Amino acid sequence: MDANPELAEDFVRRVLNLDWAWISDESSLWDFHDSDDNQALIAKINEVYGVDISDIESAKLWQILDRIAASESRR
Repeated sequence: MDANPELAEDFVRRVLNLDWAWISDESSLWDFHDSDDNQALIAKINEVYGVDISDIESAKLWQILDRIAASESRR
């Protein structure tokens, strides 16, 4: 999580709709909702960042943030 602190903060606000959240390398999308699946957050990530993370089965936030960061560095 230390690799992308600004992105993590932006993600918490824009995707999770929270003012702040404590997240670690073990945090996943599952920690931030009570739905039966992650589809709503996966769609929100695609909407906000233009990145498809549906293949990240673990839904670990560090993997998601790494994918977003890699996508942004290619732009």
